Amino acid sequence: MDQYRDVRASDADREAAAERLRVAVEEGCLDFGEFNDRMGRAYQSVTRGELATLVADLPAGRPAATVTASSVRPRRLPRWAKVLWAGWGTLFAGNVAVWAVVSASDPCPVDFWPTGLLPPGFVLAMVTVGTVLRNRDATAGDS
Repeated sequence: MDQYRDVRASDADREAAAERLRVAVEEGCLDFGEFNDRMGRAYQSVTRGELATLVADLPAGRPAATVTASSVRPRRLPRWAKVLWAGWGTLFAGNVAVWAVVSASDPCPVDFWPTGLLPPGFVLAMVTVGTVLRNRDATAGDS
């Protein structure tokens, strides 16, 4: 590595040093003041030697987690929730449309009766949020 100390550093070299510094502060090897100082010097470094000096006294870093397309599960809404939302939305929209036609043809104001569908929609929303949060926590626990 000594043969490359005078070679100009690339952005990728600076990012690698910055990542090593981030890991070091997470591990407790650096305090925040020293971390900030070294990060500033890392992004101002011109050569690979300057970058090597910044991380030379740090222990070997932990291996980076490898993320592959198969290891990341998409956070999608379950099929049952999509079906329920589609059904509720269609029913609600149909009721609003009928209410609008009746209200337009009646000279007296007509109460907005589709409000009766809002409580089931609220319950469906709470169940959906709970499901999404549970799936997110389960996915986060896998990594």
